[in-house]
Amino acid sequence: MTQSRLKKNKFKLPAFGSNTINLVESIKKYIYENDCPTLSMDISHLNIIDASKVTILCSTYHWAKYPNGKINWKISSDEIKDLISPLNLGNINLVSAR
Repeated sequence: MTQSRLKKNKFKLPAFGSNTINLVESIKKYIYENDCPTLSMDISHLNIIDASKVTILCSTYHWAKYPNGKINWKISSDEIKDLISPLNLGNINLVSAR
């Protein structure tokens, strides 16, 4: 099995503790201030609830600015894929870290 390599961007996830709202706001600010039709984000350190929340909110915000854009999300498990996939967010690519 080959591993997928995600393109790196300038955004670095901030230290946010248990408050994912700060993380979501930081990503939204990055999307707003930068030209980024394609992004890659590593959220594999987040639990299933927080990863789903961040992925859904930020992907929706990104789609509003870039309807043809794409975000590659590196996630920790296939359970997150199972939770998000039925939403049919057309601008995401979920890559499992395992």
